[in-house]
Amino acid sequence: MVDPSPKRLSTPRVLALSTLAFPLAGIGLPLGVYLSPFYADELGLGLALTGTLFMMLRLLDMVLDPTIGHFVDRFTSKWGRARPWIVASVPMLMLSAFFVYLPPREGVNAFYFVLWMVVLYLGSTMMIIARNAWVADIAADYDDRSRHFVLIEMASVLSMLFLLIIPVIIASNGGDRFEQIGAMGWCLIISLPITALIACAFVPDLPRAKDPDAKGFSFAEMRMAVGNRHLMTVLLLEILVGMGITVTASLYLFVAESVFGLTDAQASLLLVVFFLSSVIGLPVWMRLAAKTEKHKAVCFAVLMSAGSYALYFVVAQFGGFWPFAVAAVINGFAFTAPLVIGRSMTADVVEWELARSGVNRAGLYFGLNAGAYKIGASVATGLAYLLVGLVAGYEAGADNSPEAVQGLLIIFCVLPSLFYLVTYFAVRSYPLGRDMQSAVAAQIAAAEKVTSA
Repeated sequence: MVDPSPKRLSTPRVLALSTLAFPLAGIGLPLGVYLSPFYADELGLGLALTGTLFMMLRLLDMVLDPTIGHFVDRFTSKWGRARPWIVASVPMLMLSAFFVYLPPREGVNAFYFVLWMVVLYLGSTMMIIARNAWVADIAADYDDRSRHFVLIEMASVLSMLFLLIIPVIIASNGGDRFEQIGAMGWCLIISLPITALIACAFVPDLPRAKDPDAKGFSFAEMRMAVGNRHLMTVLLLEILVGMGITVTASLYLFVAESVFGLTDAQASLLLVVFFLSSVIGLPVWMRLAAKTEKHKAVCFAVLMSAGSYALYFVVAQFGGFWPFAVAAVINGFAFTAPLVIGRSMTADVVEWELARSGVNRAGLYFGLNAGAYKIGASVATGLAYLLVGLVAGYEAGADNSPEAVQGLLIIFCVLPSLFYLVTYFAVRSYPLGRDMQSAVAAQIAAAEKVTSA
């Protein structure tokens, strides 16, 4: 990360690290698209309670994510800094996935939901933060960070596509939501130890020398981190984009079924189309970021996303699979770009802070990054479900009036569009570009030469 002529990690090794995206995709996709309506409808918790519980759980990450990030920064062993965290997260995720994705058909209450979701969140947070901090350590430069996160995201999206085929096949053969989500859970449980082994075996993770001046965790250090003006912009990006994505994900199945009249199989198939469009679009956005600046690519992507929701509203007047597919392709094309580029921007801030203070805070910064996304996601889930249930009067699984369905559509279109527009104004003047980052890298290299001399 700080070598003036660093060697880039080979593509096979980057892909080995990217395999961790498969189980993490199994956590992210079902949580947003399937598990929320599943627990609200089939398991009977209701929209308002489910949305509130998701919001409360995600708000715990305000403390959990940066705390774990801090300990990732401070921890070192002969096996490296990230590997032990990856390995420790695997049994936690396997156990919690079993209970979250394969719940009993009767008797599930709020306590059951909260207990196992807390364990699932803790395990996934450990794996995500350790992996992202790992990237910050091994990526060579400004554009190489984008390369790492692009390959990780492409692996994630391809994993999502694989997972989305499962409910399509099961629904086409008469299987219900319990069977669809249960199959996803087994994929997660089986893939966790395999992908962790591949990443830990083939990706270098050199141990760090222990810092004799390192102190225990304190909120003062967290306040110092969020006082970093560049990091604050990236965190705001994570919150706002997380809100836009989560509103879309949490309401998608309701909109697909009630507004466009799609079956379960059609709704799952359309998600495959959506993520295929995302896979096609991601290299385009990365090329734009390489030709211009990362924050400029983010601005173009969020404006495209905001406009796609107006298209959703227009095609909803026709209904059916194909009108919905047209809007989904355009929305999907820009879907992953802001978050992928945002993670790369976070790694840039890590290097900027290293040059300024001499301290590598990759774990803490990615912990705050993950927490920011989850805060946005939790607020958006609670807000979307509360508005849909209390304002629009829409009820999951009920025979809703045309007014309630129209209210659902308006909330689905307006909320994400607003979040993306605010994101544009938040990042359009972001100063930490390629030229500034090159100067930062040169400063660090010069300091290292002085130290080694």
